[in-house]
Amino acid sequence: MTAHAKNTFQDKGLVLVLQDLHAASPGQLRSKSSDEAARDYCWSALVLSSAFGFRVSPGHTYSLYLVEGHWRLSLITPAEWGARMPGEFVGQCKLRHDMTWSVVFDESVAEGSPVHDALLQYLDGIHEQLEASGSWEALLRNGERHLPYQQRVLTTGLASSLRQSLALSGQSGVPLSVPLLQETLSLPGQAD
Repeated sequence: MTAHAKNTFQDKGLVLVLQDLHAASPGQLRSKSSDEAARDYCWSALVLSSAFGFRVSPGHTYSLYLVEGHWRLSLITPAEWGARMPGEFVGQCKLRHDMTWSVVFDESVAEGSPVHDALLQYLDGIHEQLEASGSWEALLRNGERHLPYQQRVLTTGLASSLRQSLALSGQSGVPLSVPLLQETLSLPGQAD
C-alpha cells in the first residue's frame, strides 16, 4: 500500500469520526442546576453503559432491558419481542436534542424486583463516582475510555451538553453537589 493510499484511508476515517462528533453536538441547550445536571448525568450514564451497536438519534425512543445482569439498549419494543424478549424490560429511553437521555421506567419495575434492585446498585455506583470526582470539570474530563465507539461519541456530546448548561446557569465553577439519586428513582413512569 502506498503512503498516499494509506493517508486517504486515514483521512476517510477521520472524516467519519468528525461527522459522528458533529452529530453528537448538543442542541437546544438551557441552563441547569447542579442537581438537575447530576440527574441528567445519572440516567444518561445508565443508557450509555448499556450494550448497543447501532447509531442513535435525538428524538427517537429506544427500549432498555436488563439481560443477565447487564443493561442492553434495543430498537425493539417488548411487544415486538413477544415471548422472545431477551431479559427484563426496564423502560423507554429517549435521546434528547441536548444529548442527555430521559428514561421512563416500566410499571413492572417495582420495589424489590430484580430490575429495581439493579437500578439501586447502579445508583450507588454513580453516587460514588460523583462524590469521588469532586467537581463537574473533573467528572466530565474523565471520559469513558473503555466504552465502545458509539457510546464514547455520545459521552463526548453529553459532557459538552452538561458543561454548556452549567455555564448558562453560572454553576460551571460550582463544586459538584451530589443529590440523593435514589430519590430520582420514582416508579413507575419517571421521566424528565
